[in-house]
Amino acid sequence: MVIDFINKRKKLIGDILISAVLILVFVLNLLEYFEFKLQDFAYQKPTMSAPFIHVLGLDGDTLLAFEDEGRFYDWSRQKIADAINILNTYENEKPAVIGIDILYAGESGDPEADAALVKAAANGGNVVFVSLVHYGEELSGDLSIRKIVKDYETPYSALSKVAPYGLSNGNLDSSDGVVREAILKQPFNGGFLYSFPVEIYKKYMEHIGEESVQTDDFITKKNSAYITYYGKPGEYAGSEYKHKSFVNIFDDDFPPDFYADEIVLIGACSAGFNDAYFTPMSQDTQMFGVEIHANVVQMLIESNFKNYVPWKINFIVLLLFILLAAVIIQFIKDIRILLGIFAGLGVGYYFFALYIFEKSYITTLLYPLFSLVIIYIYQVVYGYILEALEKRKLKSAFKKYVDPKLVDKLIENGEANSNEVGVKKNIAVVFVDVRGFTPMTEALKDQPEIVVKILNEYLELTSSAVFNNDGSVDKFMGDATMALFNGFFQTDDYVFKAVKAAWDMVQGAVKVNASIKEKYNVDVGFGIGVHCGDAIVGNLGPSFRKDYTAIGDTVNTTSRLENNAKRSEILISKNVYDILKNRIEAVSIGAIPLKGKSIELEVFSIKNILI
Repeated sequence: MVIDFINKRKKLIGDILISAVLILVFVLNLLEYFEFKLQDFAYQKPTMSAPFIHVLGLDGDTLLAFEDEGRFYDWSRQKIADAINILNTYENEKPAVIGIDILYAGESGDPEADAALVKAAANGGNVVFVSLVHYGEELSGDLSIRKIVKDYETPYSALSKVAPYGLSNGNLDSSDGVVREAILKQPFNGGFLYSFPVEIYKKYMEHIGEESVQTDDFITKKNSAYITYYGKPGEYAGSEYKHKSFVNIFDDDFPPDFYADEIVLIGACSAGFNDAYFTPMSQDTQMFGVEIHANVVQMLIESNFKNYVPWKINFIVLLLFILLAAVIIQFIKDIRILLGIFAGLGVGYYFFALYIFEKSYITTLLYPLFSLVIIYIYQVVYGYILEALEKRKLKSAFKKYVDPKLVDKLIENGEANSNEVGVKKNIAVVFVDVRGFTPMTEALKDQPEIVVKILNEYLELTSSAVFNNDGSVDKFMGDATMALFNGFFQTDDYVFKAVKAAWDMVQGAVKVNASIKEKYNVDVGFGIGVHCGDAIVGNLGPSFRKDYTAIGDTVNTTSRLENNAKRSEILISKNVYDILKNRIEAVSIGAIPLKGKSIELEVFSIKNILI
């Protein structure tokens, strides 16, 4: 009862520690990287892109077509002005918005090109340019580091007066550099700087004469938004944004009204512009910035926003999972059933998270699932350790009553090897009996605890001698011990080891006898018999009480030898002597009659061990 209480207390402490670790991992957000990856896998699926959003890429074909006109920034202002004019050829059939994802900060060395771009933007009335903020860090009042705007680049003065512009900054996650959120607005000088996609959205809604209360409200409340991507990078057919090269605008057969009332984004689609980023849609292929803007614009127009579930709600969900798992493991001990239950909980939560994502809410995915995995592993490891400790305790207790080697065999296999039931084996048997035990019990009849203590000292000696020589203690019979060599386990040189064990008993008894005589004034000793031959080894007894032992004439003969041995004498059979005559010193005491046998048996008394 006390042990069970201690074990339960240890288990409770372990449960609390595991729970505390899981909570700490969540609070410190140590799995942020993996949480993002799992959310990317679960939430980001390509869908149909808006048919009214188009990307005109400043790609390799564009750069090649205009290479004679110098570097990109030498010709871009004039060419962009020309493109705006072409797209706005027909006043009533021009694009709703032309978004130019190129930063024109400061006048160029070509005043005519600068003026042409200003004139084209002013005449079109549908052009949006980009601006850029540069961030720095400062120490806040609570000693934390916060990000601040250190510099703000806008289109050059003349251009900024005729057309709106918005931030084109990307918002890269610090854990892996992936763009998962879009900046909607940036606090600055008591007001807000709106993003490039937001300015395009405003211009588009103005063009179609509609208002999106939901989007406007979201932008008012939020500075950033989770991006729902509609297409993969670099692919513009089917579900992705329709893409043409910027140079196609200048084809002779290009229809100026091709993008009437639609949104056209012009931006870098070449690696040389260094405007590409990793997104949840692809972990090995980058998406150009203008493509990301296209996704955000569609998200704004469709009011497709996702709201993060508050941290405290996620924390409560985690606590509920930990508590539920802790309760389950108290009642379910079968690891396979537990795995099924936890797997069901994990799958159920995963699909629940997908469901609420469709309802525009983003909840933590990994931490509840991670808690189930860790608690399951903890339960498996705890069960394994507990089983090992129980097995160790069982083995330790069992070895007090059964031969340790046999215990190991029983523990490992669950039962003695059924193939050895009734097996005929050649073995060596040792019988040892305490001489003077009966007079001792009479002398100490009023002190039974001393009798048991003395007997245990002798049995400790006999057992140690057997085990040290690779033998097995078959059984204790009162003050007698029966040992087998090559009985339960295959043993080399087992006949000699049996005799050596007997010799060690006689030698060890000298010291034990002296100690016992001094303490209790009693004098006892050993009589030992050793014989070898065939015997039947295996499981004997009814189903409810088994005895793994040896039976047969060899065993009986050994017992008779021990009965005839005098104190501190080792009697061996002629079989044993013939095998070991070159390794022992022994003298024949002649043939003696053995009880129950019709013929006499020549017997030898050992005087010394040579090898």
